[in-house]
Amino acid sequence: MKPLRVLIVFSSSELGGAERSLTRMALASPPGIYQLATLDGEGPWCDWVRGQGRQPLVFGRRNEVHHGRLGMGAFVMLFRHVRCEGIQIVYICGVRASLWLRLLKPFMPGVRLVHGIRWNPDSNSRLDRFFRVVERWLNGFVDLYITNSQIAAAALVRRCGISADKIRVIYNGLEKLPTNVSPLVDRPLNVLTVANLNPRKGYLEYLVAIENVLREIPDAHFIFVGRDDMDGKVQSAIVERGLCASVACVGFQQDVSPWMRSARILVVPSLWNEGCPTAVLEAMSYGVPIVGYDLDGLPELVRHNQDGVLVPIADADSLAAAIIKLLKDTEMASEMSTSSLARSQDQFLLESCVTKHQEALVLLGEAKLPKLINHEKY
Repeated sequence: MKPLRVLIVFSSSELGGAERSLTRMALASPPGIYQLATLDGEGPWCDWVRGQGRQPLVFGRRNEVHHGRLGMGAFVMLFRHVRCEGIQIVYICGVRASLWLRLLKPFMPGVRLVHGIRWNPDSNSRLDRFFRVVERWLNGFVDLYITNSQIAAAALVRRCGISADKIRVIYNGLEKLPTNVSPLVDRPLNVLTVANLNPRKGYLEYLVAIENVLREIPDAHFIFVGRDDMDGKVQSAIVERGLCASVACVGFQQDVSPWMRSARILVVPSLWNEGCPTAVLEAMSYGVPIVGYDLDGLPELVRHNQDGVLVPIADADSLAAAIIKLLKDTEMASEMSTSSLARSQDQFLLESCVTKHQEALVLLGEAKLPKLINHEKY
C-alpha cells in the first residue's frame, strides 16, 4: 500500500486556533504524512511554522496586508502540486476554499477531499446560511468531514443533510503540559481572553460585564490577546468607557504562555460560532478556570461548576457574577484549577488527536469508510 500523503490547506495565513491546532497535529505525526499549505500569501502562520522547523507551502499572494483573499493563481498552484506530488488527500479549512476545491475535484482523479469544520455552523449569520446551502447541495463532493465538537457534527447532520457516516469528531489536543506553573492563589487578579477581536467573539458586550466586575473588584485587570479585526472599535469603546487603566489589548501573540501563566480566569465571551477553542484547552493545561457562555462546543470541554462556570448566552450580568465569584472565592477557584488541569491531562492531549486523524485518513485513503457516528445521537 502506498504511504499516505495528505496536504493540509488553510485559506488564510493568519495564526488562529484552527491553524495552530491542526499544524501541531501534523508536526506531531510520523514524518512524511502531512504537508502544510496556505492559499493566502505570507503571514504569521508561515513564520510560526518555520519556527517549528518546517517549511510551509505558500500558494497565494497577499494584496498589501489583506489576508484570506483567494486568487485563482493559488488554486492553480495547488492543483499542480497535488498532481505532481501524488497527494492522496486534501484536507481543507475554509468555506470558500472548500467550494472551489469541489469544482476542481473532477480534475484530480483518486484524490479524496476532507473538509475541516472548526466551528458550529448552526447560527443565523450570513456565513453559516451560505455554508449550509453549499453543504446541503454539494456535500457529495466531500469524502469526509472532521469537526472538533459533537455539536458541530450534529448541525451537519440536522441542518445540512450530511450522512453521519461521513463525519468524524476529533477534539483538539495539547502538545505538552507546561511545567513550573504557579498556584492560582499566587497569581495576580488577571482575567484573560484569547481570541481575535471579532464581532462574534463578543468583546463589546463583554465590556459591560467588565464594568460590573470592576465595581466589586477594582484591582482586577483584563487582558485581550488577539488580532484586531474590528478596526479599533474595541479599543475606542475601552477609552469611551474609561477602562484604559483596567483593560489592555496586547494584539496578536505567537506565544500566549506568559499570559496563561499569570491568569486567574480565562473568559470566553463569544456569542456564536464556537467549536473546540484551542485557548480553552491551553488555559486548562495551566490550571486556569474557564468562564463563558453555555454555547456551542464549550460545554463539551468545560464541565459546569467543575472546570469553570458556564452562564446563559449573552447574559452579561451572569458573566460578571461568575467572574466576581471566582476572583473572590479562592478555594472554589483552586478546586476548579485542579479539575481543569486533570481534565486536560486525561482527555485533550495531542497524541489522541494525532492517532484519531491518522486512523480516519488511512481508512479514507483505502476507500474504506466505517460508520463513525451513531445516527441515533442526532
